[in-house]
Amino acid sequence: GLRFYDASSAVIPRQAGGGASDDTLSLGASTNRFSDLYLSGGVYLGGTGSANKLDDYEEGTWTPTIAFGGASVGVTYFAQQGYYTKVGRLVQATGKLYVNAVGSSTGDLTITGLPFTLNASANSDTAVAIKVGAVSFADVPCAYIIAGTSYITFTETTNAGTETTLTNSNIAFGSLITFTASYFE
Repeated sequence: GLRFYDASSAVIPRQAGGGASDDTLSLGASTNRFSDLYLSGGVYLGGTGSANKLDDYEEGTWTPTIAFGGASVGVTYFAQQGYYTKVGRLVQATGKLYVNAVGSSTGDLTITGLPFTLNASANSDTAVAIKVGAVSFADVPCAYIIAGTSYITFTETTNAGTETTLTNSNIAFGSLITFTASYFE
């Protein structure tokens, strides 16, 4: 059963016969389910410590944008899509950019507009998985998010281990960049 306990503004599970219960009762069953649950706080999963509290879940879209040296003058797209899911502090962001025109901006290539900033206290960059087409690079293209920022930086690494930043000269009409990143806000 349930006890509506006014003294602590709580609903407390009870054993048959009236005794208090802890970690022995389920709310609903596989064939007797509740429809929706509305909470203004969080839910504790697997324990009662602060690390067990889930207090945020969100899904949405965002608009990834190519920038060269921080600017995007004249850049246009055939496709420009971004989706994200955020559970607690963990963000999963995906996107696709299909370039129609590179425009006139110059400098280092970045994708701006990530839906959340990578936690600055992470003290490290976070790798981003990428698939590129019609993008020129040395031997291996790489992408990462710098701690404390909300953009993706692109580099190329030769077989000899030399790393340089990709720039506007690496992107052209028809360049396609698909990516996914998992990081902590």
